[in-house]
Amino acid sequence: MNLEGTNKNQNAPPLPQEGGDARKTRDAELDPQPPRKRRRRFLVPALIALAILGGVGWIVFNRIILPILIFTSLKPQLTQVELSQPKTATIADSSDYAANLDSRQSVTLQPRVSGQVAAIYVKAGDRVEAGTPIIQIDAEQQRAQVASRDAAVESAAADISVAQSDVASAREALRSLQARRTANQSDVQFNDAEYKRYQDLYAQGASSKQVLDQRLNAVQTARATLQQTEADIQAQRAAIARSQATVAKNQRALQQSQAIVSEGQAELQYYTIKAPFAGVVGNIPIKVGDFVDNASQMLRITQNERLEVQMQIPLDRVGALRLGLPVQLLDEQGKAIQTGKVSFIAPDVDSSTQSVQAKAVFSNSGNQLRTSQFARVRVIWATRSGVLVPTTAISRLGGKDFVFVGTSFKASGCKAAAAAEGAPPPTNVDPNQLVAAQKPIKLGKIIGNEQEVQEGLSASDRIATSGILSLQNCLVIEAATPPPK
Repeated sequence: MNLEGTNKNQNAPPLPQEGGDARKTRDAELDPQPPRKRRRRFLVPALIALAILGGVGWIVFNRIILPILIFTSLKPQLTQVELSQPKTATIADSSDYAANLDSRQSVTLQPRVSGQVAAIYVKAGDRVEAGTPIIQIDAEQQRAQVASRDAAVESAAADISVAQSDVASAREALRSLQARRTANQSDVQFNDAEYKRYQDLYAQGASSKQVLDQRLNAVQTARATLQQTEADIQAQRAAIARSQATVAKNQRALQQSQAIVSEGQAELQYYTIKAPFAGVVGNIPIKVGDFVDNASQMLRITQNERLEVQMQIPLDRVGALRLGLPVQLLDEQGKAIQTGKVSFIAPDVDSSTQSVQAKAVFSNSGNQLRTSQFARVRVIWATRSGVLVPTTAISRLGGKDFVFVGTSFKASGCKAAAAAEGAPPPTNVDPNQLVAAQKPIKLGKIIGNEQEVQEGLSASDRIATSGILSLQNCLVIEAATPPPK
């Protein structure tokens, strides 16, 4: 059969090989090129292909295979990060303004009289109380004038006494005349009765004409005496009126003299310059012996215990301006050192700045503030509760703001984020392992070295406050102990 024939041929012994010279001759006939040149032709392309394959393999291994092996097989390395909770604080809706301080009581003392400075009782920087003598102006001439006016007062008082005595004497004489008039009236009545009686007797022939004429003469004499007494009484009353007028005149003279004396004494007080209120003495430009008048500036007294802040509020905030609004006085670092309240709002607008002036009063118990000093103030329009984080904990990427929050791997969303990016999900991370999760936030006001977070963060979150530049989303971290302060 053919099969057997085939097997027989396979099992047949090999044919004897040809000799070496014959084989070389046959190979030379089949390949016209020498063997060495043929190997050299394929060596260079082979080496190039080998190098390309090796480089691609190295890149694939280093960039893809090795990170996957490390991420899925090796234990993750922990990065120590300081974590702290955000600060819950009251956030103020405020505006800062430039202002200037002004004393509520400040005056430059000027004399009301002219004269030579006799004494200066204080020095610059002294604190004085109200009514304290400060400067004495020579008042000898004024004292002499006051003494002369006192003598005029005494003379006017003496004239009044004399005139009053004259009035008393005239009134006594008037009373005497009035008594005499009464007696004269009685005489007139008696003589009238006697005359009538003797008229009857004469008619009856019991009396003579001579006796009747005597009685008539007696009546006429009594009436004349009464008329004279009446005239004396009128004259005495006129004398009393004149004496009373003299008294009134002398009284007016006395009052005028007394007014002159009072004016002189009041003016004498102006020669002693006193502090009008409690305050601090400023520069004293005069010295003892200088002549001063009502145009001379002697010194300035300022009350610095309570200072008034004057600020200009723009028109766009005037609608929220009201009495009692809190106003903070700021130091050079922007820290509030005192808090006052708006105590005055101007009724009109400053045409040059288009603003409204407002004032607030601050105490200056430590004497750290000075009149006419420029200051920064902060008007608190409203307050609210908010969350603050250090500005160093905020990172910015792609125009958005983020913070890194320390949270467990299972709550971080990193597994879902890896799946969304097409990366293999981590399999060797403990679900409770702490990782740095990147949280987008919405920022608000900057307050010192902290900034308000309006959205995206709660007070219970733990944020990373150190090594922000070395962190990345879903990095495995370990909470570090903060250094002692």
